[in-house]
Amino acid sequence: MAEPSPHALRGYALALFAGVTWAGAGLISEWMRVDPMVLTGARTLSSAAILGLGMLLFDRGSFKIPVTARSLGWLLLFGVIAMAGNQAVYFESIKYNGAALGTLLKYLAPVFMLVIGALFYKRRIRPLAAIAAVVALIGQALAVGLFSGKGMTLTPTGLGWGLLCAAFFVTYSLMGSAGNARFKPVALLFYGMLIAAVFWMVVLGPARVVTPFTQVKPLLQLLLLASVSTVAPFLCYLLAMRDIDPARAGIAAMIEPVAAGIGGFLFFGEPLGAMLLVGGVVSLAAIVLIRLSDIRSPDK
Repeated sequence: MAEPSPHALRGYALALFAGVTWAGAGLISEWMRVDPMVLTGARTLSSAAILGLGMLLFDRGSFKIPVTARSLGWLLLFGVIAMAGNQAVYFESIKYNGAALGTLLKYLAPVFMLVIGALFYKRRIRPLAAIAAVVALIGQALAVGLFSGKGMTLTPTGLGWGLLCAAFFVTYSLMGSAGNARFKPVALLFYGMLIAAVFWMVVLGPARVVTPFTQVKPLLQLLLLASVSTVAPFLCYLLAMRDIDPARAGIAAMIEPVAAGIGGFLFFGEPLGAMLLVGGVVSLAAIVLIRLSDIRSPDK
């Protein structure tokens, strides 16, 4: 992995916050019970609107981007693959696996990123970093009750969507990290969401995409999903990758299933098991380990 910046602690904090707020996406999607593709289209449209309004009010300069064929083509790929595709396969994975198991499969992504970094970017996998990734996965497994005999069922279809979700999260992380060098993070996210929304309108038709906006309850649920569990985490994750690399950010964000369990307890009356709390402690320990790997063995 690449050498972290002097602001690595800020990066870890932002990635941790992204994981906590991302946790609401699975809970809200199960609460809404809307077709995953329709939900993705409505989510990207409402997120683009929120970002655009914020930029219009507070930072109009962020709308300016390099108008070249290369930059626009890159943004198009980012919007379709990293935004539209990433969110669609996530909701499909939740549909077949449930929020807990779907999130666990999604966070195989940091392990994949460590391997990709070693194979293609010649980044050495340090022992503490590898241990941190394994510890984080164990923490997730404890948090979602994988070892508690809850009888979770992983079907071939669910596994396929889960692995695809991890692959798309890797793509989002790597493209987001590269995009930070080309655009402001808020501009990257806004145009990515806008392109994703247009993509889903073309694929599904505008009428289906705006369906959740036509009733009060789905509209409020959607605005909650877009603001708290989309704009906030995606932006914080992009900002985090200015200070730490994608694999580190991914490991820090692996607190998500723990946050989802606590959120389920607080807002939906779901039981709060001891293993969830143990999993939370183990997940936080993984972040400490990955930070120790930065301090003890910085890359040259």
